[in-house]
Amino acid sequence: MKVSICITTYYRNESLEKCINSINEIKLKKNNKINIIIVDNTPNNNLDKIKKKLVKNSKYKITFLNEKKRGRVFARNIYLQKLKIINPDFFCMFDDDCIVDKYWLLQSIKTINAYKAQVVTGPQLYLNNSKSTMKNTNYSKFFEKNYGKKNICNVKWAASNNVLINYKIIKKNNLFFDKNLNKFGVGEDQLFFLMLSKKGNKIYWNRNMKVYEKFHFQRQNYNWLINRSYRLGILGHYIDQKLYGQLNGFFVNYLKSIYYLIKSLISIILVRRNYFEIILNNFVRFFGRFVGPFIFKNIDF
Repeated sequence: MKVSICITTYYRNESLEKCINSINEIKLKKNNKINIIIVDNTPNNNLDKIKKKLVKNSKYKITFLNEKKRGRVFARNIYLQKLKIINPDFFCMFDDDCIVDKYWLLQSIKTINAYKAQVVTGPQLYLNNSKSTMKNTNYSKFFEKNYGKKNICNVKWAASNNVLINYKIIKKNNLFFDKNLNKFGVGEDQLFFLMLSKKGNKIYWNRNMKVYEKFHFQRQNYNWLINRSYRLGILGHYIDQKLYGQLNGFFVNYLKSIYYLIKSLISIILVRRNYFEIILNNFVRFFGRFVGPFIFKNIDF
């Protein structure tokens, strides 16, 4: 089985080195072959500083690409183009600052075989490596799926920071990430995998498919939380229209808008940890969806 590991990077050379080191430790079966594609999304070829070091330290062949046009959508679409030439059996996507669990691929293949899945995904866990980490809330957790105590379950979409995909379904459907979502910095992976799910492809989440990420202190403030919630709210109607059509998507968007409004009102009654942050997240998501259809095209983040 040939697996291509795809990573986009933007001025994170030190983190990228650690990511590659963790990929070196991945446990493989004898018939597994790995290659790595790294897309440098900087305008000045910043990755040139460590290319030789990465090649020397990596157990696997690395292909370097550059996309000067800023944005994850453009960078990811570049490696999707490259995959047409490589034609792997499967490909996976990681962020440049993640640490991959050494049993990640074994767990992925196990899930694919057991459930006949076309896409498998798992959690992104945060490294608690300092006292300050334990005292603070990483607000990015508000935007991650929570599947309770389930170990494996069927899901509708996956995040692009931890996912393995059967390349045949991408080639068959000629799928790329939607460039209209590039300016939002979020949501492009949600639409990508929802479209795959709509076409009948099975997506499974496995708790043991782990990748780790350091704690991002910039995600501890209300400004980040509000900005993220607002972006997701605004682009929500666009995703709904892509899935259900223009008219149906319009109504689905406003049903979900009402849903978030109700959640925010209920959250006022339920006093719990992160009380204010939960109310804020739900209300801003409601407001973003409410105004989204009118400002989507003109907004510039």
